[in-house]
Amino acid sequence: MKLKLHTLNTETLKTTLALVSHIRRFVILRFTTTHLLIISVNGTSVTLEPQVWCKLQIHSIFDQIEIQSLNDNTISLEINIELFLQTLRNFDRASNSEGLSIRLQRKESSGEQGVTVNNGRTASLALFYSNTNLNSNTINHTFRIPVKILKNTHEAMFLKEPELAGVDHMMRLPQEFASTYKRLDKFRKFGNNELVSIRTSRRDGGFLGFVLEEEGSFKVTISWNNKLEIQKPRKDSEMNQNTLTGDSLRTAYRELLEGANNQDAPDDLDEDEDKEISVRLRDWRMASKIVSTCKRVIFLVAHQEACVLHCLLDDSGDVEIVYHITGTRVRSSIE
Repeated sequence: MKLKLHTLNTETLKTTLALVSHIRRFVILRFTTTHLLIISVNGTSVTLEPQVWCKLQIHSIFDQIEIQSLNDNTISLEINIELFLQTLRNFDRASNSEGLSIRLQRKESSGEQGVTVNNGRTASLALFYSNTNLNSNTINHTFRIPVKILKNTHEAMFLKEPELAGVDHMMRLPQEFASTYKRLDKFRKFGNNELVSIRTSRRDGGFLGFVLEEEGSFKVTISWNNKLEIQKPRKDSEMNQNTLTGDSLRTAYRELLEGANNQDAPDDLDEDEDKEISVRLRDWRMASKIVSTCKRVIFLVAHQEACVLHCLLDDSGDVEIVYHITGTRVRSSIE
């Protein structure tokens, strides 16, 4: 197994990590010959929400790449995201550097620096760079971050992008949409709001609203008032298949661009045009930084099942972020 990388600019990688660093302490870095995946899932169960999958074109962030493994040249590592992010920030502050080198170093469980025997962290991701100070002296910097190598076993194989059982509504969110998170925060302070109901409709020109409710106390609906074109997948669309994987979700953006003029006119009297899902308010709020930073954001809703924010960091499309939340079923008094 070998992992050797080099980059002159860490801005894209650093920005992506910063967008998900508040969600969990550890992330999975999956290196392949074409992509770097940054995966934020619960360490004990991938069903615990939210799940975040960041997909970066590896050649857009590294100019030298050497990846070798028996598992189709794929290497998966569990790493402390804040330690990794802080090291990248240290590199950015260094002047006159000729680039950052990254290597995977495997060691025996001997207690050496950079190796933690507990939890299987018997390897390090080593980051090297040099810079010249004011006295024209060269200073070498080395940082070793303990990592856990996920081998071709259950640890690595259970990490699969979440699936959707079909998509009912999809829409492109304007960049100004991030302001709705501030309004949700304002009302969150009143009462014990653990859930938020997200409602979408194609009727009456389109509707997207967030309902906060506390029985016997208050009910608040925060809605997006500007024009918002809500679409449903075409009947022949890949989005209408029984199960949607990460690859088929990526067709949503193309459909939004290509299918805008091929939509059937909604029936304003048809209540089937209304869709809803309830999610934990905390899970929805944690996406605010991603939504406010990314250049393009698509919101997909599977009625009473799940919702997904599919985001492109910039117009290049080199970085995409999929933020997945499974719906929470609210039990009635009869149940």
